[in-house]
Amino acid sequence: MLERLLLSCERAGVKRFFIEAPSDRRARIELSLGSYANHPNVTLVERLDAATIERERLDPATVCLSLSGNLVFFKSHLHRVLDEAKANPDSVVRLATTDSDQSGEIAVGPCAELLRRGGLNLSPISSPARDLPFALNGRPEDREEAELRLARSLRAETAAKDAPMARWIDRKLSWHISLRLARTRITPNQITIANTILGLVSAWMFAIPSYGWRLCGAILFLLSITIDGIDGELARLKMCETEWGGRLDVITDNIVHVAVFIGVFAGCYRASGSAWYIALTALVLGGFALCSYATYRAFSMRGRLAEQWLEKLDRWSGRDFAYLLVALALINRLEYFAWGTAFGTYIFALGLLWLIARKQSREQSGESAS
Repeated sequence: MLERLLLSCERAGVKRFFIEAPSDRRARIELSLGSYANHPNVTLVERLDAATIERERLDPATVCLSLSGNLVFFKSHLHRVLDEAKANPDSVVRLATTDSDQSGEIAVGPCAELLRRGGLNLSPISSPARDLPFALNGRPEDREEAELRLARSLRAETAAKDAPMARWIDRKLSWHISLRLARTRITPNQITIANTILGLVSAWMFAIPSYGWRLCGAILFLLSITIDGIDGELARLKMCETEWGGRLDVITDNIVHVAVFIGVFAGCYRASGSAWYIALTALVLGGFALCSYATYRAFSMRGRLAEQWLEKLDRWSGRDFAYLLVALALINRLEYFAWGTAFGTYIFALGLLWLIARKQSREQSGESAS
């Protein structure tokens, strides 16, 4: 748990750590540091007080993050308190834990003020979330409760980026699976590869000119959509998120998308014999290329407003179309999807490029006015 706390703080931007380690507990705490043992930026002190500030040559006005209790939380909880602290630079901002005793807290404020006021005696400025942060208090059931709360809170972590159906249905199912997998040696990348195979099998089923096979393909693809969120959830639960893992997920998702679209077009061609679907296949591949370019342009944007805008892009360009595929497969009208996507990819890409150009033009106008 201590190693997890340090890793979460480091990912949130904390550069230096002081851990209060009384002499009777110092050996146990050193063993708990894990990968942070002998870390140059981690210092164990007998007591955190004014003397420590002076000895370590810290500016008393330096904004510090204080963690009290055996805490579990996500990086978003740290960002929440840090953002509130920016709005109240001279105050101590705290987030109390959600356990019944409220025995822990996350606090941010000037270093000297944090130590002077004692933290836990403060009234919380921000209301606690439903599940996290959570403090373990030594009860036998605390560990299982903490794991449950972490898994249940995954939905809130991705809500800003999830498409509507993913948020309302997929995430309500996936976190149960992620919780069970987190207790095994299965890795997020293994889930990504397995799900890619599942998606490619569904694409092959779409290419078969049979009502039953195409319906099975649609259902299998819908299943893969739910599983698609598990790799990211598992990475968060195991604290093993990597840039490579994120790229692998994006690459394999796009491979499956292209395969499924080609499968749908191939199935429509084989079922009808119309050469139009060959032309539509080439057309949709061009649309995919244009969408990739537009998305690249969008993700090259910078700034907080750009991040919020990109979250909306993620939300509305998600994989909710899997539900539409199931509905069309049920009524045996997948050709509607083929014709719609052939032109819809161009509409999406051109619309996105127009929005990017409009946003950049407004930013340039604002800079000129200032």
